[in-house]
Amino acid sequence: MTENEQREMARQIADGSRVFDFEKALQLVQHRQADAERILRMREEADRELEELDRAYEDLHRAALEFR
Repeated sequence: MTENEQREMARQIADGSRVFDFEKALQLVQHRQADAERILRMREEADRELEELDRAYEDLHRAALEFR
């Protein structure tokens, strides 16, 4: 992995994280790349699940409005 790729992955981990600042994320990427990749996959999965919940909420909201 190139230095630019490591920095990009570290930026993705640090963005929105309450645990990792950029420097800590970069250390993680450099020394435990598999863990860094797992963190990103878990975050993507959580984002997908939140999107599904948002859609379900919207569907439920529309259904509730129809019954008024």
